[in-house]
Amino acid sequence: MASQMEELSFSALLSLRNRAKRSGELFSCLDLALEKLSLEPPCIRNNARLTVAANHTLKEWISGKGGCEIVIFHSQGKPHYYTYAAEWRQYLSRLCSQSYPLSLGNLLKTRSQLCLWGSAGEAPSLACFDRAVEGFLMEPSVVKQDARMLVECEGRVVEFVSGQGSCEISVFLSADDVPQYDVEVKSWYVFLERLRAGIVPLTLENLKMVRDRLGRWQEDLHDCFDVAVLTFAKEPSWIQENAKLVIAASGETIELVSGKGENQVRVFGSKDGIQYRISPRGWWELIARSWGKKEG
Repeated sequence: MASQMEELSFSALLSLRNRAKRSGELFSCLDLALEKLSLEPPCIRNNARLTVAANHTLKEWISGKGGCEIVIFHSQGKPHYYTYAAEWRQYLSRLCSQSYPLSLGNLLKTRSQLCLWGSAGEAPSLACFDRAVEGFLMEPSVVKQDARMLVECEGRVVEFVSGQGSCEISVFLSADDVPQYDVEVKSWYVFLERLRAGIVPLTLENLKMVRDRLGRWQEDLHDCFDVAVLTFAKEPSWIQENAKLVIAASGETIELVSGKGENQVRVFGSKDGIQYRISPRGWWELIARSWGKKEG
């Protein structure tokens, strides 16, 4: 049986909760209502219609025009909390006011919800979430399980966290509206795992980036990358764009690949210093590289 609708406020909910039986369904539903409403942004709390269904009773409260529907009900031994924002700005404010568990499922779920708003005529940009999903899929488990990801959405930020959030992932639109995926790691182990996962493609820019970051952790590897940067930059473009570069030092091996990785390049330390060796894909490539050196 439905009761008369009351003004939605924390004091009203708390008053009814204190009168409810502690072990009852109504008590647990109101307990959840107080917890969740405190996390909602003001635009939701001040313009909502709250419905609580428990103990065969329906209770309702309203604030403002009741533009956001909030339903709480008891099922399978526990209370459940659902919201429906009728306006795009309400939905966006609520989306950006909370932190969500970082997982591929939650990234895809949020993207799907944004898609629904797009079909309703709001057309939010999905570019950053597309890039977030693409980048997160490639991350090694050590990053997926311990990261904080911030994804730009219509000029605001949606936060996802796993573990302690040690790795910082930022997905945002550049000045020319191209989605960027940046990762900041705080340990050599995580940095190495990302390299092993093949996330960093072989380019001169990335070689310089890896070299600069290695300076904090591995001096020997840093020196090998220094040689790789200087020598690889002199290779013809058809080698740079189709190479597999293997750098070995201090008991570590790092691989970076461009194209199909058909031209093999090795950089390693020896008693005679750091060596740079290349094995072109075939005879024609070997001859072309040799002639290119002579002409240079």
